[in-house]
Amino acid sequence: MKSFRLCVLFSLLTLPTAACPNPQQAASDTNPPAPQSPIAVPSGALTVYVSDFDLDVANRKPSPKSAARTSPRSSPGKTLRSPSGVPRKEPSPEAATVQSLDAPDTSVEKSPADQATALVNAVSENIIRALTQAGYDARRLPSGAPLPPKGVRIRGVFAEADEQNRARRLLVGGDPVGANLILYVGVNNLTRPEQPLYELANPPANDPRHGPVITVTSYAPAERFEMSRDPSGDELKKITAKIAAGFTTLVAANRLSLAQ
Repeated sequence: MKSFRLCVLFSLLTLPTAACPNPQQAASDTNPPAPQSPIAVPSGALTVYVSDFDLDVANRKPSPKSAARTSPRSSPGKTLRSPSGVPRKEPSPEAATVQSLDAPDTSVEKSPADQATALVNAVSENIIRALTQAGYDARRLPSGAPLPPKGVRIRGVFAEADEQNRARRLLVGGDPVGANLILYVGVNNLTRPEQPLYELANPPANDPRHGPVITVTSYAPAERFEMSRDPSGDELKKITAKIAAGFTTLVAANRLSLAQ
């Protein structure tokens, strides 16, 4: 997982006009430079909208719980699916026998739509929390909601690498290829014409097991992160903290006007 590449993003970011250089930089070389203070973001100075990340959902219904999954005599080695589609090992019969008989039934597989909603919610909420802690006025922008007339938007797409190492938009409920997911995260200024974060490959290379092949464009700044298919709360916090830190560095590097 990397921080934003500022040498590339500086030339790509279409955010408000940069401020003029500080005239005091021409001071005499005999005076040692003052130590730089940590980057600080005035609270509420910059409104950041977080769009729900893109993904695809397989069109199928959840599987009913089988007798083999409910009985302590079920054979080991059975697999379940995590919210993002990664296989999970079912507990051994010995482990199943120690569970309370009064425990609620939670082994019924959720529908792909429910799994996708849980994954999108978890990422969006953690990004907003990290941005809020960094001092931004962070707001969620659900899928399909109209874009505000001003502000900065963080958007992204869930992807995975296929057998040919091509990036495909994640298909929740499809056949997972690897152990990790890929997050492509981009930034755009809502006062400027929107540029696509990614495009579908041409030809699309359709495959019912996976989402479409995508190509991340160079129109808007974007960065790539990896996370497990079934991320823990700590993993999400670490990734979204890096996203918020990279965004703050990007803002400071471009000397943006934070006043809205």
